[in-house]
Amino acid sequence: MKKFLDKIFGGLNITWPRLIAFAVVMGVYTALMAMLVPDGNSFHDIAVTPEWWVLPAILIIVNSKKPLDAALKTFVFFLISQPLVYLVQVPFNEMGWGLFGYYKYWFIVTLFTFPAGFVGWYMKKDKWYSGLILSVMTVFLALTGYFYVTGFSTNFPNHLISTIYCFGIIPVFIFGIFKNKQPRIIAAVITIVAVIITFFVAGTAKPFETYMNSFIEENDITFVGEPYISFYTGDGQGNIEIITIEEGVYNFKLNGLKGKNYSFTVSDDENSYSFRYYYDSDQDTVIVEKE
Repeated sequence: MKKFLDKIFGGLNITWPRLIAFAVVMGVYTALMAMLVPDGNSFHDIAVTPEWWVLPAILIIVNSKKPLDAALKTFVFFLISQPLVYLVQVPFNEMGWGLFGYYKYWFIVTLFTFPAGFVGWYMKKDKWYSGLILSVMTVFLALTGYFYVTGFSTNFPNHLISTIYCFGIIPVFIFGIFKNKQPRIIAAVITIVAVIITFFVAGTAKPFETYMNSFIEENDITFVGEPYISFYTGDGQGNIEIITIEEGVYNFKLNGLKGKNYSFTVSDDENSYSFRYYYDSDQDTVIVEKE
């Protein structure tokens, strides 16, 4: 196991041709998951939320020779893979080129990968600050896994594989990247403390659940064919489900945490409609607004 960890966390020769091929494979794979796997499934998560992208990013960073090399390769990897996710789907999706409207989020993420890759390379130094750098990602993974488990509306165990990955990959990073005890302890302690704090803070958040179809009527929407949720941002804390009451009549089951905002797009055979919803404490009800 030690030899295997040493190999993947510092012993891989990621040349530029291999990096580009890796980016293409990841982009195509993610597009297939987006098209073929239902939303709410762990295999579909890679097309929606960023936790599954942490592993390839860290592999690229720790196998780079210099900080600038790590920054450039990480940036190019995301610059190729993320647009490809949408490009592959264009011929098969009713939205066509409109899908690239969702790329804005990933483009912002891509811009941040350059400085993140540069700073992240210093994990290889195996110093105390290396543990601090890694803890940014381990905390993110731990909190994502935490909300997958405690998110009141994830329909657990739909995200079971994602949850196992989030928590399971953390010790792999800590013991695979570092050899010294100091960075290992720092990364582990910061991650554990972050989860404990989140438990006490987020543990007070109250869930909500409601059934609603009035927002469809209010916006004078008539579905052509069966509607489906084509885009959703819930980060493991919310969920939306379409329930067929009878032919042509649908209800929407909305879940989430009070104090959070959620966005979704419902599509049919011809059109797509984007909304956001949240719990309004003053009115003691869920508000759905067209975006």
